[in-house]
Amino acid sequence: MKVSILSTAHVHFEAFASAVKSCAGTELAGIYDDDAHRGKKKAADLQTVFFENIHDALAVCEAVVVCSENVKHEELVFAAIEANKHVLCEKPLAISTVSAERMAKKAVEHDVVLATAFPLRFNTPAMEMKRVIEQKQIGEVLAFHGVNPGQCPKGWFIDKKLSGGGALMDHIVHLADLMRWLTGAEVSKVYAEADSLLVPCITIDDVGHVQLEFNNGIIADIDPSWSRPEGFPTWGGIDLRATGTQGSVDLRAYAQKVTQYNNRKTLYHDYGDFEYLYMMNAFVETIGSQQTELANAWDGVAATKIVDAAYQSAKEHEVVTIA
Repeated sequence: MKVSILSTAHVHFEAFASAVKSCAGTELAGIYDDDAHRGKKKAADLQTVFFENIHDALAVCEAVVVCSENVKHEELVFAAIEANKHVLCEKPLAISTVSAERMAKKAVEHDVVLATAFPLRFNTPAMEMKRVIEQKQIGEVLAFHGVNPGQCPKGWFIDKKLSGGGALMDHIVHLADLMRWLTGAEVSKVYAEADSLLVPCITIDDVGHVQLEFNNGIIADIDPSWSRPEGFPTWGGIDLRATGTQGSVDLRAYAQKVTQYNNRKTLYHDYGDFEYLYMMNAFVETIGSQQTELANAWDGVAATKIVDAAYQSAKEHEVVTIA
């Protein structure tokens, strides 16, 4: 299956491109980017074709990966769906629930796969955590405590006109989707606080704390802050604790590392499983009508609802109920 990548804007572009090239079921057809300078450079690096026109990129493929700035997701996803192409879209699916729902409904109308990129569903430690929870090894889950810290990604991520939001927009969705996937429960209430406190010279939210209540009574909290200083040896990380009636289980999603020291700094080299490749395999299998753990468009809608509620709560300093 030939896959075109629409935009190279996102920091995870290289991971998606590597997954497309490594997956036995996919072939990289080329790259489209509305920033020609940026796109041509990435295409040259990957020794693939650069398309200046999106319709040319869509004409040579059966599916696409969308790696653009957040606010451009709907535009690119609609173009792909209207060309009857299957879509794997970088998270968050959209910058608003209204936009996400439009995209999901459009995919249903055209009978194409619209998947949301939540690679944690294919993270080996996370899959083991799901097994532990499903087998009731810690009893019934009562609560989650999750942290997704990171360095400020800068660039378009701190331009609200392109990102739609800051750290809350960027980092709530991974853990929120993971909790939904682990339990099958939906978030019903959200309380959040957010501010710009850590990164100099930006006004977008770079720090926050989010509390969730699920429709089955589980409570949870998420720290999505861009709290890693530039000198920190890793970009970020994802940790999650599930506390149950008969014990608890801790997840460190990216703990498979080699640690290197020298006279100036400490460096971590990841050597763990490549979850983006597993996600790409699942994308191909889903298109082939197989059952997979791939997050669909409605999973993307659910995560977007939580982000919307978090921003509303942070603004009003009140608990927000999700219908």
